Amino acid sequence: MSSLEFSRRQFLQKMSLMTATLAMPSFLVPRNAKANTATTPDEWKVTGCQWGAVRAKVVDGKLAEIKPFEFDKHPTEMIQGIKGILYGESRVRYPMVRLDWLKNREKSDRLQRGDNRFVRVSWDEALDLFYQELERIQQNYGPWALHTANVGWRSSGQFHSCGNHMIRAIAMHGHSVGTVGDYSTGAGQTILPYVLGSTEVYSQGTSWEIILKETENLIFWANDPIKNLQVGWNCETHEAYAYFEQLKEKVKNKAINVVCVDPVKSKTQNYLGCDHFYVNPQADMPFMLAIAHTLYTENLYDKAFLDVYTLGFEKFVPYLLGETEDKIAKTPEWAAPICGVSAEKIREFARMLAGKRTQLIFGWAIQRQQHGEQPYWMGAVLAAMLGQIGLAGGGISYAHHYSSVGVSSSGASMPGSFPSNLDEGQTPKYNNKDYQGYSEVIPVARTTDALLHAGETIDYNGKKITYAPYKMAIFSGCNQWSRQSQLNKMKQAFQKLETVVSLNYSWTATCRFSDIVLPACTPFERNDIDAYGSYSNRGILAMHKLVEPMYEARSDFEIFKGLCERFGKAEEYCRGMNEMEWVERLYRDCRNANRGKFEMPRLRSFGKQATCFSQRANLGYAMLISVKILNCTPLARHQALSKFTAKKSPAMAILIAKDIQCGSKKPNARTADQTQNATRSGCNQFTPTNACILSCAKRKTYVIHTA
Repeated sequence: MSSLEFSRRQFLQKMSLMTATLAMPSFLVPRNAKANTATTPDEWKVTGCQWGAVRAKVVDGKLAEIKPFEFDKHPTEMIQGIKGILYGESRVRYPMVRLDWLKNREKSDRLQRGDNRFVRVSWDEALDLFYQELERIQQNYGPWALHTANVGWRSSGQFHSCGNHMIRAIAMHGHSVGTVGDYSTGAGQTILPYVLGSTEVYSQGTSWEIILKETENLIFWANDPIKNLQVGWNCETHEAYAYFEQLKEKVKNKAINVVCVDPVKSKTQNYLGCDHFYVNPQADMPFMLAIAHTLYTENLYDKAFLDVYTLGFEKFVPYLLGETEDKIAKTPEWAAPICGVSAEKIREFARMLAGKRTQLIFGWAIQRQQHGEQPYWMGAVLAAMLGQIGLAGGGISYAHHYSSVGVSSSGASMPGSFPSNLDEGQTPKYNNKDYQGYSEVIPVARTTDALLHAGETIDYNGKKITYAPYKMAIFSGCNQWSRQSQLNKMKQAFQKLETVVSLNYSWTATCRFSDIVLPACTPFERNDIDAYGSYSNRGILAMHKLVEPMYEARSDFEIFKGLCERFGKAEEYCRGMNEMEWVERLYRDCRNANRGKFEMPRLRSFGKQATCFSQRANLGYAMLISVKILNCTPLARHQALSKFTAKKSPAMAILIAKDIQCGSKKPNARTADQTQNATRSGCNQFTPTNACILSCAKRKTYVIHTA
């Protein structure tokens, strides 16, 4: 049926079916749950998610109870939300299509997006519509008109990674516009490679054993690990909480000085009972500059460290002292009214940092603001001035609140994942790479701006990016509407799209503003494996299917396999393997990679009587228990290189400054709209503030904006 061949009779038939279904109370109960009544014995199954590993009691094919996995000694209450995910009223139950789009396709009234007028269709019809839109976009426009890489944080499981499946399947059909960067650490991950040599924000950090033994001052700066460590990238072990118990005892006994620098009293500060140091929101830069001024003027900085391991300090000092164009000395008196900390307290704080072994631990929120790269860079400057980078229990970290960074690693190899790229030798159906002058990627926080300012060229990380005015967007496990702070702006942008496709298991705002919505499985409705401990690599966890897929939900693998069937690429997409064959392949490859280091059991069935790769009955994991304690503050490698100097090896130096510009120089003019967006997502995402990143990329300029 073409986009115009939709009769009034067909419309009324579909609407009456939908209305009748919604009116029935049984609509809340999946048909497969009814079919399993009193036929299946009770059983406990092992699975996991970002909130941790669990044992789940399944009664008559329905999840009845959740309890923490026995290895997890500090489980989060979040696991009790699993039942709500499965059985909540917000589940996407069937393939749905926005009514006016079904009638008129790309010529639909886009102002109706978000009005929740959807029609239920069959899976075949939904995938046909999806495929037809891909064809139309590639034939009528080309790769610049299709936007992919709209994926969420992560769907648990190495095989069922929703983003990988979407990107690979769409690439089988043709090229598209992707994204660069992420929302979590957008500014930090861009600036730190130029300052410290790597992104640092996702790097393993100094082990907690060393911090607890060697650190004397532990500073949690805009950081709330007690809250954030409940969730991990892979299945979370929550091992870090055991170290916080020890830290709490040390704080109580005054064996370590812990300070939380934060506008609010965090869960971490409340739990540890440590000192709280208030700083005005988004005023960290003047506070840090005043600390640096105190360290310098009171001769509390490590000149020898700066001379050997850094570049640009001699050009930073004149700016600090007010000897450059702005003529403003960054004294504590200057900073006090801006940051809300008295001048004397600033001096006391600086002296405290310099007096003992100090570990700075920054959170990610501090770089989610206008000029968000600046506090991260300045944090590295302070750490360099203290001269403790590379010393046990000293230096700086940007990740100890994330996925149990700092928990000692086993050193084991973890399972790979379903590939996101095409295999060698594979080509898409449409191999058109003509982007007509537009860029192949968009900074992730600028995807809305690309629609509202189509064709505009911006600076990003030392490069020029020209916005592609894409016509179709695909979202897989991603609620784009939760990422942006300005929803009216998002609504305007969505009205410019001809087609929006979303795959999810809940009716998110993004789904409600889509044209085609496909019901995906939750992580608890398919089999998979996952790393147990994102950085500790403690083991490999079996993620057993707890219940059959609800309603008409399908796994991302099955959805995109069905899409690829429509253009003859299904066999290439899945490499001729089904779900369990893929899981077995990933486990087998992991087992081979660990051979000689960690002996992993052979993979066994996911069936009722056997638990996957258990070394003992009913465990559901392969546990790898040996650990490797690390002292890996950023650039610890410098201390190990006795012949290293910044002058001999400038590419390995800590970059402090080059060619200082005026510190009071105003940011480029921006609208209030842009300022609010930048505050949310980090300066490097936004044109007016890209001077900082662009200059850094060229190693020419260090700009500090203070007001």
